[in-house]
Amino acid sequence: MDDETTLIEQNRCFIEACRHGSWSMLQPILSSSFSYLDGATGEVWDMDRYIADLQGNPAPTLAIDQVVVHVDGNAAVVSARARTGPERSNRYLDTYERRGDRWLCVHACVWPLATS
Repeated sequence: MDDETTLIEQNRCFIEACRHGSWSMLQPILSSSFSYLDGATGEVWDMDRYIADLQGNPAPTLAIDQVVVHVDGNAAVVSARARTGPERSNRYLDTYERRGDRWLCVHACVWPLATS
């Protein structure tokens, strides 16, 4: 599998974990030093807060589109628009690092989009 295809699959797994609110599904995708930036508040969350939010807020209706993958050597970003309903849209940007033969997400940021 080429890098772009691999990262699209990683992104699919990430989104599926969010739909289920499942840390066990998400953990293998994330670096142990993973960092999250809340784009709405500018706060950096520690891992415990991120896990609690994931598990406490499953999003079964989460849908994505406008997926973009950019690979540059051993770094990559995956971005998409995410929707959990007709009135709520976000954009996210996940940063990945190639470690050996795997890609791990090292950072994520999600910010709200204006509703129209």
